[in-house]
Amino acid sequence: MESIKSELQEATNKEQLAFKNGDCQEVVDSMESDITFIANGNKVPSKAVIQKFCNSIPRPFKKATIDNLDIYPLTNETGYTIRTLEYQKDSQIKILEYVTKIWRKSDGKWKITHFQSTLKEISISDK
Repeated sequence: MESIKSELQEATNKEQLAFKNGDCQEVVDSMESDITFIANGNKVPSKAVIQKFCNSIPRPFKKATIDNLDIYPLTNETGYTIRTLEYQKDSQIKILEYVTKIWRKSDGKWKITHFQSTLKEISISDK
């Protein structure tokens, strides 16, 4: 399973670099055509909406104070990743983001079949 974990790491890095650099076509190309995408509890209706969001998000991104990626291979063709990010919004609030992606390998390429992202603002005094 270590080789699958390594492949998932590579696919994740490629997709994340494309997102960071605004290569939104590469981002949506890393997704299955019938992807299920949930953003803060709301189902995103299509890859076109995902691409529009990707193209409109301001870059460069704030530097994350926490960026942890856990990779879980399931089979030779499936696995999932969980990324936990923390950003400083301002002097009083931090933003926690939890991103889960389910990956499937088809025709030798890893693609995202399910993507869920949840953001939560927390007061620094609450932490």
